[in-house]
Amino acid sequence: MKGKKLSKKIIFWIVCSAIIGTILIACLGLQIAFMIADKIECWHPDYEMVSIKSVLNQQELSDEDYELIYRQTGVTKLGVDRMLARGQRGKQQLIKIQEDFFAEHPVQNDLFAPLVCTDYIEDDITYVDLEDGDIILTSSTHLSGWRIGHSGLVTNASFGSILQANAIGDTSTLGSMRDFSDRVNFMIVSPKVDKELKAKVCRYAEENLIGKVYDPTAGVFSKKDSLSKTQCAHLVWYAYNHFGVDLDCGGGLVVTPKDIANSPLVEIVQVFGFDIDNLWKY
Repeated sequence: MKGKKLSKKIIFWIVCSAIIGTILIACLGLQIAFMIADKIECWHPDYEMVSIKSVLNQQELSDEDYELIYRQTGVTKLGVDRMLARGQRGKQQLIKIQEDFFAEHPVQNDLFAPLVCTDYIEDDITYVDLEDGDIILTSSTHLSGWRIGHSGLVTNASFGSILQANAIGDTSTLGSMRDFSDRVNFMIVSPKVDKELKAKVCRYAEENLIGKVYDPTAGVFSKKDSLSKTQCAHLVWYAYNHFGVDLDCGGGLVVTPKDIANSPLVEIVQVFGFDIDNLWKY
């Protein structure tokens, strides 16, 4: 009987040790992944910075001109045309964007929860004029080694209002581009729909999507097309999906900022801090 009891005790402690060991190994793995992800850099070009003033002053720009400006500023034809429509102020803003684009920006890591960190830089980066319906994306936030990122929907460009769902314990609210312009990177994209639909999306978002409870499991333990729970990318996706525009290129239960960044239904306006040749690809 004693032998049997001893065997049961040994088995019990072996099982407990195995469970504890597994947990410790998992925690160590998560911590190592976190430390690796924490080493993100703010990308900047390794090629020569050249003057774009003469190109911006031309009456018409060729495809080669737009490509040059993109490689010097991270601003695509869509963004360049926005800025040139604003005359001299827009040209000066593009030159300032170029300066920020080529500058080196040291990264600061802000740990705000266990294994969750957001990466910032010291400066607020110059960006193109926003338009209603634009989407702002960044990979700056990571959970362990997973770059979960953050996103927001521009609901009123005139007032600089950007709808966001930020963190556990918060509800969705209107912020501004200042919530993104000092991140290690950001991407401004525009869905490929007309301005009338974008206006409807923005109006709907401001009237119906403010004050929603944040939950990172939205889509997992709740229906994806439900607003009982939401998170940053889900909120942006939901606003457009309500009008039949599905920006989730992954098509899974959970939509992420990276899913939206890779959607064929959006086009880039401006990129900062991402490698402009690779962007935020899978």
